[in-house]
Amino acid sequence: MKKEDNHMSDDELQAKLDEAHHKQSTKHDDAQILKLEQKIAQLEAEKKEVEEIAKRSQFDYINLKTDFDRYQRQMQEAQKSAHTDSLITVVKKFLPFLEDLRKSLDNITEDHQGDPLTKGVHMIYEKFLKTLEHMHIKAIPSLWLEPDSFLHEPVSVQPVEEAKMKGKIIQEFERGFVYEHDGEKKVIIPAKVIVGN
Repeated sequence: MKKEDNHMSDDELQAKLDEAHHKQSTKHDDAQILKLEQKIAQLEAEKKEVEEIAKRSQFDYINLKTDFDRYQRQMQEAQKSAHTDSLITVVKKFLPFLEDLRKSLDNITEDHQGDPLTKGVHMIYEKFLKTLEHMHIKAIPSLWLEPDSFLHEPVSVQPVEEAKMKGKIIQEFERGFVYEHDGEKKVIIPAKVIVGN
């Protein structure tokens, strides 16, 4: 009977082999699953790292683009400002000659107003003013207005009889000019004026 116990039937042997094979296969499958899980974890970590790099790169790109746009605007403004400043510097040197021309025309007597020379000088003066207007430079209006500290420089005060003229500009001693373009306003020379008192 003991001999029979030691001997297994073919079915039992097959069952034991299947069980052993199943255990071995399960161990092999578990090892495969473990390897796959590790690979998935590694890939997920790599994916997360790539996403972080992409986010940082996008953030850096946005900052770089913002800085570049700001720099470009500053350069354009500096270029525009340099152009305006050089224009004003040149015009400022010519304005005293224009003022002398205006004063000369103002001092011509009635008898000589119709002379061809006077008309020619007057045409040259008007042409100068139109050329300045094309460069966005205009004469500052003064007469009969209240002085504006930005545009006018009072040089004297004179008594006036009319009460409505008190505190107003009654004479333009020297004409002023202002540059005005695209919302930018720069006084080249303030108007020197005499104010009624």
